[in-house]
Amino acid sequence: MSKDMSPSTKNITVGQAGKFSDVLIAALSKSRLPSKETQDVLEKKGKEIANECVAIIRCHVEEHIRATEPYILKRQEFDPVEFIGKNWSIDEQLGQRTGDNLDAGKIINKDYLKKNEFYTEGKEWLKRIKKVPKDVQLDANDFLALWQEKGHETLNWLYETKGIIWLSFCGTILRNQLGNRGVLDLYRGGEGSWHWSFSWLGFYWRVDRPAGLLASSN
Repeated sequence: MSKDMSPSTKNITVGQAGKFSDVLIAALSKSRLPSKETQDVLEKKGKEIANECVAIIRCHVEEHIRATEPYILKRQEFDPVEFIGKNWSIDEQLGQRTGDNLDAGKIINKDYLKKNEFYTEGKEWLKRIKKVPKDVQLDANDFLALWQEKGHETLNWLYETKGIIWLSFCGTILRNQLGNRGVLDLYRGGEGSWHWSFSWLGFYWRVDRPAGLLASSN
């Protein structure tokens, strides 16, 4: 899953591209490449070489973004039938989740348990979530973006920077053919790899299974 390549709102300009072309021209002129053969290659494969240059630049830009900006992913449309199987459906959407992107820098955990409480019934847990509508719950579209990302780089980043090992995606309540409801989870196994699971609202909800949500910008 590729990351959003525009953390800033503006794309590269012609002027910026022109500055790089000056650098490229200078490098080529000092390369000691044979004149005729180089000209032949550029005439035959100029566009292909240009696209390869853009791909290389993109890799460097992505590396720069990862080093200086929070991880940003494109949210993916979740289809319960395609992902889990037939007779599954989206039963309810919670919270105020909007937008096309997931800014992982804003992801936090919240367990919705009371002081000295280590677990509660799933239905009670859901009621508590609904009593705080300002909390922006991560949903199934966020789940799919994180799960499908190659190498789970963003999930590993969340673990390394925030210590996150469990996320329940309570913004989307799913239902199976028997009418049982629950939410998707992502968790880090003891071997360091990430896995997905499903938590039923008919069971108890423990302190070690917190919801994932977006921190308020206020």
